[in-house]
Amino acid sequence: MKIRLSIYILLFFSISFFADETIIKEKVETILPKGAEIESIVQSEFPGIYKVYYGDIQPIYVSDNGDYFIFGDMFKLSKNGILNITNIEINQRRIEIIDNISSNELISFPSNNEIYKVTVFTDVECGYCRKLHDQIDEYNDIGISIHYAAFPRSGIGTGAFTKMVGAWCSDNPKKMITNLKKGKNPSLGFCDTQPVAKHYAIGKKIGITGTPAIVTSSGELLPGYYPPNELLEKLKG
Repeated sequence: MKIRLSIYILLFFSISFFADETIIKEKVETILPKGAEIESIVQSEFPGIYKVYYGDIQPIYVSDNGDYFIFGDMFKLSKNGILNITNIEINQRRIEIIDNISSNELISFPSNNEIYKVTVFTDVECGYCRKLHDQIDEYNDIGISIHYAAFPRSGIGTGAFTKMVGAWCSDNPKKMITNLKKGKNPSLGFCDTQPVAKHYAIGKKIGITGTPAIVTSSGELLPGYYPPNELLEKLKG
């Protein structure tokens, strides 16, 4: 009897969720920008409120009847003070999106005594990206592994994009990206497996507008250049 009751309760809430999701989807689609599509609708920890992801890193919060929505921060009162739930969710979402980049698509400079690892969206023509790369050994020496993803600021099909495709398609990507960041112009190749366009799209999706852009393992986005010791202190929190 208890098992049957549990099944009925589970079935009731499942039907209720899908009914809410359908209503929300129909109503939210009427206000989205042209071309935007709903990716997912998830119940939030705020009772009666759903999170709607539609391509932006930040969700829209929508009531279960779809009549009300908020685009902004959600906060939670806890014994430790006030938590910004939206920031936490954005960081989690950023991690989920970056996980679509496999390790063999990154140009990695690992530390032998790794304490922290970061994903750095980089551009070979960016001055501060070159400054960061000049200090790559210093980052590694203090326990920070650097994993490069490509983000040609000038966009797809530009000179920077072509150079970065060449680096990622090279037989020795680490040497090639180092040479390019030193201003050298070695012969460049092309390959169908180049991930530069994919990285660029992911970078745009997670809110990157410039380089270098450092993403921590907890999903926090640190825009701009950080010297090795400053980055280490930032990662320590």
